[in-house]
Amino acid sequence: MSPFVSGVLGAVTFLLLAGLVRRVLWRRRFHRPGSGRSFFLHRVFRRLGTRPEQEQVVMTEADALAAEIRDLRGDAFALREELAELVAGPSLDATAVVRALQVRLARLDAIRPLVAEALARVHSVLEPPQRQELAALLRHGPSGLHRRPHHC
Repeated sequence: MSPFVSGVLGAVTFLLLAGLVRRVLWRRRFHRPGSGRSFFLHRVFRRLGTRPEQEQVVMTEADALAAEIRDLRGDAFALREELAELVAGPSLDATAVVRALQVRLARLDAIRPLVAEALARVHSVLEPPQRQELAALLRHGPSGLHRRPHHC
């Protein structure tokens, strides 16, 4: 498989994952009325046993990442439209396809350090047992919230 194709597949996978995360975490229907935070985050906070100041940091980082993911998702829709126009033409210009993909992949490259920095800030405010719980949730995904906490 060529590096170009593997890069495109990686970008598409990331965009699909980002869309899924956005839907699960930040959709209005998951917000508890008056709480200002999502039901999912409330369950994560309860599972981790976080303090209000820790929750504030996590919520700030989640909101910032949600905004970036929304923008990235908008880019994905624009890319889809642009690729559709290229495919609909009488001949496919491979350089135009590469150019369209490079613009979106550059945006993806710009988001990677933001994700790393957000995780570092969240990591810094959590205590070691909370980090272990968060790691378990990351390993098992959202279904990990249905499992009993290790400390019970």
